[in-house]
Amino acid sequence: MTARVIGHGRAGGSLHRALEEAGWVMLAPLGRDDDLSKAAAGVDLLVIATPDAAIEAVAARISPDAQAVIAHLSGSVGPDVLVPHPRRAALHPLVSLPDPATGARRLSGGAWFAVAGDPFIRQVVDDLGGKAFEVSDDSRVGYHAAATVAASHLAALLGQVERIAADAGVPFEAYLGLVRATIENVAELGPAAALTGPVRRGDWDTVAAHLSALPEPERPAYEAMSASAVLLAGSNVPRADVNMLEHVSVEGFRKALQAERSAGRKVGLVPTMGYLHDGHASLIRRAAAECDVVAVTVFVNPLQFSASEDLGSYPRDLDRDRRIAGEAGAHHLFVPAQEEMWPQGAPTTTVAAGAVGEVLDGASRPGHFDGVATVVAKLFAIAGECQAYFGEKDYQQLLVIQRLASDLALPVAVLGCPTVREEDGLAMSSRNAYLSAAEREVAPKLHQALLAGAGAIADGERDPARVSGVMTDLISQEPAFELDYAVAVHAADLSVPARLHDEVRLLVAARLGRARLIDNIGVTI
Repeated sequence: MTARVIGHGRAGGSLHRALEEAGWVMLAPLGRDDDLSKAAAGVDLLVIATPDAAIEAVAARISPDAQAVIAHLSGSVGPDVLVPHPRRAALHPLVSLPDPATGARRLSGGAWFAVAGDPFIRQVVDDLGGKAFEVSDDSRVGYHAAATVAASHLAALLGQVERIAADAGVPFEAYLGLVRATIENVAELGPAAALTGPVRRGDWDTVAAHLSALPEPERPAYEAMSASAVLLAGSNVPRADVNMLEHVSVEGFRKALQAERSAGRKVGLVPTMGYLHDGHASLIRRAAAECDVVAVTVFVNPLQFSASEDLGSYPRDLDRDRRIAGEAGAHHLFVPAQEEMWPQGAPTTTVAAGAVGEVLDGASRPGHFDGVATVVAKLFAIAGECQAYFGEKDYQQLLVIQRLASDLALPVAVLGCPTVREEDGLAMSSRNAYLSAAEREVAPKLHQALLAGAGAIADGERDPARVSGVMTDLISQEPAFELDYAVAVHAADLSVPARLHDEVRLLVAARLGRARLIDNIGVTI
């Protein structure tokens, strides 16, 4: 067989040499600037080994020959760029060709070739001792993208290994054995089975530690490959059905939930300030019933406490939190330190809660709901797409957060859950721990006041001021209470209507000793 190559580069030189060693008669190669009009005369195969963008123009300068097969070596385009030649083909070797001598060895060493067009091209592959597979024009872009990942991107990743290893004072050569073993494992077992490392284990804190240690320019590639590893592992990424995974870093928590979603799991989020009780457990249980995986956050947010409030004495018991969260069905527990959430101190960028956060508790605790909105926005940004569960006991907070997610188009569905109460009606709250024995005895009067207000509405009362008076009178019977408010409002926006109608919310707040207690119930008219 007789052949000629147009192009003096690595690919053209490698093929010329390989075919010559396979016994073909190789005519002198030509360059793009040579006279190409008679290049196809007297050959069985003419190969255009030029950059992809030049192939069509080079082919147009060659006089068609009915006997010669005109082929190119591009992986990204098909044979049609060789029109008007009647016999045309594409031959793309899936090997790296760094120089003609090395390239010829690799082309003759059982290489795989993507082929298309004239069937003669398969004889070329056979003579080189290779293996051929057909690639249609519709599949060519995807095929070539995979080839680029397998060659160029792999080399780029190993370049990153070389740089990071140099920074750590480790010789690059020490990693090459690992690379070879990994490729052998992939060849024997397949990519998914060969995957190892922190992503495969679900160890997102290690991933976060790596990211924090890497120079900034190296992080995007590491993050992208971590995401690819998640896709490869799929449902094999652990989800801690038995042992709840605890995270202390923002990046570790974020990557863990990204992995859950990439594996096709629906994420439920339960943000808390810790000191968990059965009210929190009910949120976790509902999330577990409606989602594939549940994440609980424990963070006492300083932004929602004023200077005169109880940040320092707010009750904390992380061991108890771990036990309650795990028993209720949580798979991930996020427990960041203050400096992890706010590494530069108090944030200068904050979220305003808006009108619904300026009344009632917002008026009594200025800035409180801005602090809530800011930390919840950050938690939502870290957690990503999910369903978030909040108790209706903090009804005004629930409205603020629902409006936050809606106004900012956050990928979070905010769901309210019924208030969980003690047997005597007191709403469960972490601040109940502040109550003395005597105060605990009278605390249920708040709920009784709400029931009295609901009873007045059931009896036909529609004046919000009179319903408020019913609740105020009952609470005032107990001198230990310092009443803040007792109101009947529109459930949707906490505004006070002229007459009560549709969905109404009754809300009360009062101080009892060290504790500031709030409660509410809904009434439908």
